[in-house]
Amino acid sequence: MASAKDILDHFFLEMRWRTLSLAADLDRVERGEQSAALFKSDARLQKLHKAIEVLNKASGNRAEQVQNIFSDTSPPPPR
Repeated sequence: MASAKDILDHFFLEMRWRTLSLAADLDRVERGEQSAALFKSDARLQKLHKAIEVLNKASGNRAEQVQNIFSDTSPPPPR
């Protein structure tokens, strides 16, 4: 198994790019018209903020937690 340093050395630039891309996307939404109301009420943005909170926690199952945030938990339609 690779060391943590080796993994970080290999993936850092890609991780940096993905972080910058997400930051830019959120900036574009924030600069849009009526963004204040959207940031408070839109479930998609709320899920993104929850996912970002998960990323800031030191836990070993962040990917699973983020996947659960974005998973559809509504019951299936009746047959």
